[in-house]
Amino acid sequence: MKKKLSLGLALSLLICSVGFSACGGKEDVPVFAETEGVRFTAYSGPTVENWSGSQKNISTLTDEHFQKFVDAGFNKLIAIHEGAPFTSDKDPYEQIKKHSKRAEEDALEVLALAEKYNVKYYVRDWSFYNMNNETYWQAMDSYEDYERVISEMFGENNPYIHSPSYAGNFGRDEPGADQFERIGWQIDLYNKYMKERGVEGAEMLVNLLPAYGSTISYGGEKGEPISYTEYIDRYFEQLAPKLGYVSFDYYPFMRDNRTGSLLKTSYVSNLELLANKCKQTGYELRTFVQTGGDFTGLRDLTSIGDFRLQVYMNLAFGAREMTYYEYGTFNDQVDGDFGLIDLQDGSYNYTYDLAKRVNNEVHAFEDAYLHYNYDGVMCFTATEKADDIINVHFRGVANQLESHPRLKKVVNSEDIVLTSFKDADNKDAFMLVNYTDPMYNLSNEVTITFNDASRLLMYRFGEPIVVSLNSKGAYTFKLYPGEGRFIIPLK
Repeated sequence: MKKKLSLGLALSLLICSVGFSACGGKEDVPVFAETEGVRFTAYSGPTVENWSGSQKNISTLTDEHFQKFVDAGFNKLIAIHEGAPFTSDKDPYEQIKKHSKRAEEDALEVLALAEKYNVKYYVRDWSFYNMNNETYWQAMDSYEDYERVISEMFGENNPYIHSPSYAGNFGRDEPGADQFERIGWQIDLYNKYMKERGVEGAEMLVNLLPAYGSTISYGGEKGEPISYTEYIDRYFEQLAPKLGYVSFDYYPFMRDNRTGSLLKTSYVSNLELLANKCKQTGYELRTFVQTGGDFTGLRDLTSIGDFRLQVYMNLAFGAREMTYYEYGTFNDQVDGDFGLIDLQDGSYNYTYDLAKRVNNEVHAFEDAYLHYNYDGVMCFTATEKADDIINVHFRGVANQLESHPRLKKVVNSEDIVLTSFKDADNKDAFMLVNYTDPMYNLSNEVTITFNDASRLLMYRFGEPIVVSLNSKGAYTFKLYPGEGRFIIPLK
């Protein structure tokens, strides 16, 4: 779909172009080619009535809810509640057929709306999702068993795979490494039958564990305990070449009885590890955004800064797709542990408006962002703390850049993450993020002195602005809680 420039954006670029043509000899403000854009995916979106048979929720598969979905900048949807199996059978293969039939019925209902609103949709067939779970399907223990099921599941009469909104099937969430061989069978067979059916662009969706799991969970129920680094290495060796991406879910905000919020300390290092692997291999990085609290101790989101910190940190490390967990829950903002919409009655929580604003900020500058690729990271502890502590958030970042040829000096009042990007012509860009927990409402004053630059093209909250550097090549930024700025130095 062709993007349109907002009036403010068009006027801003026009003013910049006119101003710089008069400067003589200065680098032109770049104009970026249109891209497919950053993808925002919803985990647990609008769903069918009474999804579980006992939940008694209303149907949110309506024009109203899909319009709000796309208005909030979302363009992909993962089925979670649809296709819930209400039947069982002693014969596992007969049970698989019944589950697939239910998945087909619900998928067709969602896809009708997805096509209307240009949304991509991942189907969840609960048998396909649990195919490599031996406690679920003990009879499935060979490649031939998998092919027997998958060839029928995605047979010639499958009614949903030819929809233009069909994105693929949800295959597995947070597997241990002991499941990678079977998941590999599943991916190969899925890809084989998509090709045979003439379906292009569909993929099996697999999502990995974050760095705050355990060595046992990384190894899996039947595997030996392994480190997180080994878990990721095995994924990139065995599964990433079949999928072309890595997706992992990290939820950074925890409740804290003393202060109200705790920001997990492996957040930056987890992003850096996966970004570096993607840089080395060329595979795509996909990440998650926490939308609320839950029984594990995650806290609810309280401000737009909570969303911005996550979204701009993901962008800082080169993410091209982000999944909101969860778009919809069965709680409201009064009861707590809530997402963007209460699927029970279809009402929206205040966090919907916050997510909408941040997503659309990103869509406003996504073409500029996607012109570049992630290159490296530098982390800066707050100036007044630098001599007193070792920053626990930054010490696990294994491959920090010691310097960058375009940067002379960085001074900051609070912690910052500064990542560098390169385009195909080796031109530079940066993402600067105020790395403080937004619950504490800390603004951050940062002064960066640049080499070989006289101006900066910056995207702030999605809007482009051009500023001149002072005689020393410096510029001072005041960053709001959670704020990130995409910065392109100009000569």
